[in-house]
Amino acid sequence: MKKTYLTIDDSPSPNTGKVIEYLGQKNIQALFFCIGDHLEKYPDAMEEALHAGHVLANHTYTHRRFSTLSFGACIQEIEKTEHLIDRCYKKAKKIRTGKYFRFPHMDRGTAGWVVDYDAIDEIYREEVITLFADGLNITLERPTDEMIEKKHQLQAYLKQEGYIQPFKGVTHPWFQGTELETARDCMYSFSNSDWMLLDRHRGQWPYKTEEDLKAKIDHDKYLNDETSTHIILAHDKPEPELFPIFKTTLDHMIESGFVFLDIN
Repeated sequence: MKKTYLTIDDSPSPNTGKVIEYLGQKNIQALFFCIGDHLEKYPDAMEEALHAGHVLANHTYTHRRFSTLSFGACIQEIEKTEHLIDRCYKKAKKIRTGKYFRFPHMDRGTAGWVVDYDAIDEIYREEVITLFADGLNITLERPTDEMIEKKHQLQAYLKQEGYIQPFKGVTHPWFQGTELETARDCMYSFSNSDWMLLDRHRGQWPYKTEEDLKAKIDHDKYLNDETSTHIILAHDKPEPELFPIFKTTLDHMIESGFVFLDIN
């Protein structure tokens, strides 16, 4: 049995209602990483998600790369969205059981150097770089001392504020016991790369068709390891063409024997 968690970035959008309806039909609970200014545009969508049994998490207010912001501006991005998420829970009359955060573009303050790649076992290093570089569109350069210090400050802040990762049983050798597992922000172990098929991106990235995305699922050696659970990254964006792609990838995973776990 291949067990996985579903995380969805960039919600809410005009497509969120369709996503929630589909997940209900498939009995899948998702962790929605919400952008604050999207919450202000579509507040009812996330209230609907809460009533459907899903979980909301913080994806900052404007989705800007944290390597480009001061530490103070980063905190403002987080706290402004945190307030909006709390408001969603109160309006829906739901109890919030955990605080979860994911950096936009996986830029944890150090741009494309998402984790300390030098601390990853050499036999896995290129695979981990590929995992995160897949969706970053950032030149991979070593961070400055100031960037590394900001990254540590952000982790200390997230710990202080009670942010955690809710995922259990991820035992990939490049994840277990490393920064990916112990960080206070939520990482992932597989991206479905659905965004690459948006009209504005199609043909510019390695995965150009829905069949390519299915093949990625089929041939990823870690994703098909039944001894570990997995953390899937999918997206909820305003483009109307995204939902059918999202549905295709999830349908394929279900048909391939994946079982989706509850967040909490």
